[in-house]
Amino acid sequence: MPQNPPAVRSLLAGVTKDDIRRDPFPHIVISDALPQELYDALAATMPTAEYIGEKIGKKITSNERYNYMSEHVLGDPAMAQVWKEFVTYHSSPEFYAEFLDLFHEDLVANLPQVEQQTGALRDLRVGRRNRDSFDTHDILMDCTAVINSAVTGRPSAYRGPHVDKPYKLFGGLFYMRLAEDDAVGGDLVLYKYRSDDPKFRTSASEYGDSRFDIDPEYVEEVTTVPYRANTLVMYPINPLALHGVSVRSLTDHQRRFIALVGDLQHHLFDLAI
Repeated sequence: MPQNPPAVRSLLAGVTKDDIRRDPFPHIVISDALPQELYDALAATMPTAEYIGEKIGKKITSNERYNYMSEHVLGDPAMAQVWKEFVTYHSSPEFYAEFLDLFHEDLVANLPQVEQQTGALRDLRVGRRNRDSFDTHDILMDCTAVINSAVTGRPSAYRGPHVDKPYKLFGGLFYMRLAEDDAVGGDLVLYKYRSDDPKFRTSASEYGDSRFDIDPEYVEEVTTVPYRANTLVMYPINPLALHGVSVRSLTDHQRRFIALVGDLQHHLFDLAI
């Protein structure tokens, strides 16, 4: 008989404000974020770049990003039940409340006008991206299975220093590195500004909005979070939350993680262009 999937537990279970690191901006790095049985069940059934690419109609190229969002996971009969339960919880009002319990003070400290723009953060109506709309909800959450494809041709970084889109309230990365992945790089690099007058570059994303990247001359590296299995990184988004991905060596292995996001209808801040 098939075994029941392990019970889903929050990635933030047991995380407290004492775990917040504030250099160069508020964030958490949590090792062994999930019980091993739950992590193993998710890791064993995570979709590949090829699977996602076929489902969403995106060609496989070197070190590209392939997103299988909650709408895809929940609508795919082939996805394991543990994935459906995991993305349901991590795009829920309960998970949003856990995030605020950790980071509310840091959010307001770094974006003093935020609750004038959004209303009380704890009162926001929470929905799920691509299921609900801003007509009836204030923040749309998502929990996405993400693959960076194999690196061919030459070593490359998927993305250099940048700030996440200003309409996002938070970002989260949960790494699911394969045990056999011996590639060098693919780590998360955290930066601070070198000058008071940084210049961002905008480019269109595949979803029709703008990305905000910055030339390395305007930033300096502060710390690196290694790409390791069962490791969670999470942070509120503000102009100081500069980060990027280090260069990955040539490899047949795919870089695997879960992305956690909360989208608002309007930008919370502006970036100098």
